[in-house]
Amino acid sequence: MEALEQMYSYSWNGEIKSYLDQVDLHKYQHVWIGRFGGSIAHGAYKNENACLIFTGADWELAVILGAEHTVESAAFIADSLILRQRKIIETLDEDVSSAIKKIDSFLMSMFNSVRFRSTAAKVNGNSSCLITVRKAGYLYWLSIGENALFHLSSISDHSSSIQLNQQSRSSRIGADNTFDQEVPAYNMGIIPLATGSNHILLSTIGLQCFPVSPYKNASSLQRAFNKSESMPHFVQSLLRNAQAAGAAESITLIGWEIHI
Repeated sequence: MEALEQMYSYSWNGEIKSYLDQVDLHKYQHVWIGRFGGSIAHGAYKNENACLIFTGADWELAVILGAEHTVESAAFIADSLILRQRKIIETLDEDVSSAIKKIDSFLMSMFNSVRFRSTAAKVNGNSSCLITVRKAGYLYWLSIGENALFHLSSISDHSSSIQLNQQSRSSRIGADNTFDQEVPAYNMGIIPLATGSNHILLSTIGLQCFPVSPYKNASSLQRAFNKSESMPHFVQSLLRNAQAAGAAESITLIGWEIHI
C-alpha cells in the first residue's frame, strides 16, 4: 500500500484533447509534458499521439506514442499498461538490479502474449511506442517505431548529448504488429546516468520531420537546450518554433531532469 501511495500517474491521448493550433505545457510531478496538435492552416485536423507517465520514489516510467490512421492503437497500448499498473509499481519499487531486469521481462511478456496480440489485431491503425524507465542511476528503454529518446547534458559539450534509441519506420504495434512477425523488430538498451544533472527528452517523430526542422539530431537539440533556462523553457521553445514553422504533424514531448 505504501508504494501505491507514493506513486503518481497521468495519461492522455489526442482524442481527449487535440491541441490543434495550440501549444500546451504542463508539469506532472517533476515531469514536463508538451503538446502541439499541428497547424490547421497546413493540414492538421486530428492528433493521434498519446502519452503515459508513472512516477515513484526513485523512478519514472514515461511512454510516448505516435499512431497513424486513428489514435486507437496508441490508446490501446496506454490502456494495457494502465491495467497492469499495480504490477509495474511493484516491479519498479524493487532494488535497481531486479527492477530493470523484471520490467524488461514484463514488457516482453505483455507484448508477446496471445491476448495482447489478438486484441491489437482488431484496432484501427498502428502506433510507434517508446517506453523509458529511469530507476535510481540507470535509464532503460524499449523502442518500437519512430519516436526518439535523447539524453542531454548540462554543459556545452555536444559529444555528451546523444540519441539513445534507434528509430524504425517499419515496426509498429497495432493491426500490423511487429510482435506478430517471426522476429519482432525493436530495440532496447540500458545506460548508467552520469553523476550530476541528467536531462531526458522523449519525442514523437513530428519534432524531427516538420519543414526545415532544426531538431533532427541530438547535437541540434543540445544547442537549443543550451539557449534555454530550464527544461520547461526548452520544451516550450521547441513547440513554439514548430508552430511558427507551420508544422502539420502533431508533436508530443516528455522531459525531465534527474540529479544523480
